[in-house]
Amino acid sequence: MSDSSQRSRVQEGILIDRSVWKTPRIWCLAVAETLAWAGLLYLFPALLLRWEVDFEWGRAALSGALTSALVIAAVTGVFVGRLIDRGHGRVLMSASALAGAGLIAVLPVIDRLWQFYLIWSLVGVMMAGCLYEPCFAVVTRQFGSAAKQPIILITLVAGFAGTLCFPLATGIADAWGWRASVWVFSLLVGGVAAPLFWFGVGSGASELSARRPPVSVGFMQSARPVLSRPIFWLLAIGFGALSLNHGMIISHALPLIESRGISPGIAVLAASLFGVAQVIGRLCLLGFNPSISLVSVCGWAFVALCLASVSLVAASTALIFLFLFVGLQGAGAGIQTIAKPVVTAEVLGRTHFGTISALVSFAYILGWAFGPSVAGIIWALSGYTAVLKVTFGLGLLGLLCVRLTLYLSRRQA
Repeated sequence: MSDSSQRSRVQEGILIDRSVWKTPRIWCLAVAETLAWAGLLYLFPALLLRWEVDFEWGRAALSGALTSALVIAAVTGVFVGRLIDRGHGRVLMSASALAGAGLIAVLPVIDRLWQFYLIWSLVGVMMAGCLYEPCFAVVTRQFGSAAKQPIILITLVAGFAGTLCFPLATGIADAWGWRASVWVFSLLVGGVAAPLFWFGVGSGASELSARRPPVSVGFMQSARPVLSRPIFWLLAIGFGALSLNHGMIISHALPLIESRGISPGIAVLAASLFGVAQVIGRLCLLGFNPSISLVSVCGWAFVALCLASVSLVAASTALIFLFLFVGLQGAGAGIQTIAKPVVTAEVLGRTHFGTISALVSFAYILGWAFGPSVAGIIWALSGYTAVLKVTFGLGLLGLLCVRLTLYLSRRQA
């Protein structure tokens, strides 16, 4: 197939599975997302304990900075969705990665808590512009109903962000200090991810945008019909429960695992395997019968999250439960990453998808935002066993929302 023929098939939303693996732009986005997630988000939990020792500000105070970053990302995401609907995804994602790299590069020279919060708050704005939400919105606009396959490929590769970040950040910090670790990730995000976003989004986004009528309705005009639907709120609450569950665990991964009596070395190994487990979960999606609803698959993913919390509680008795926890938690969260944009598009439609996706993702990002602080507060009050009880309950809440969504969607069919 010629490049022009393939480009036209892509723009029309007709993309056979095999061609996804041969599309350089998708690989650019996949690698860029891997580095952006590693440097702008996973770097925080990877270095949290070192910051606690070096700055002496306390774990709860430090965790609040990531919370502020993600709250700002959630709010900013709504405006980002409007920019993507207007065809500005290429500049947005590249500039966000470049600015984010510059911001984290300043971390090693600060000495005040308010400076730490200011930097991470600004990083939150950049997260909104270059992590999964804008990427999936851009891909959905470009590929239409065929977006599932590119999203799967991007998340398969980017699922290794944690696997890259935890051992690399730890190894560099052990050898040369955490400041060197931060600078390395700043170079990776700014020097590699930002250009890859530029090439990955490409001119196809602008071409496709030009073929569509410009966005002429106001924000509330496009949002009001979605906000009035019960399914929207079920999706928002369900995915919010997912992200709060996973955010609590990932942001406190090392101390949470060590609280079960696990050695620091094994804890780093286990934390680095979350990404592998996410990829395995996403690969499992490829084996599902296409007739099986992704909403149903979401339900099983929430069951996995519930069992993961139970497994970590039991990890103090046998090491096998630790790796069962990593497998279930990673696979459950990994499946949901693909399911969220695909289910949102299928259930709520693709018109003004940037705005719709941002609205659904608002609760999702808030869950990530408050996960670190919620886990930190619960840990300070009652310990990490109580944290795992809460994550188990969040898994049950998500499962309930998914079952109700499936019921309502079948009634409307």
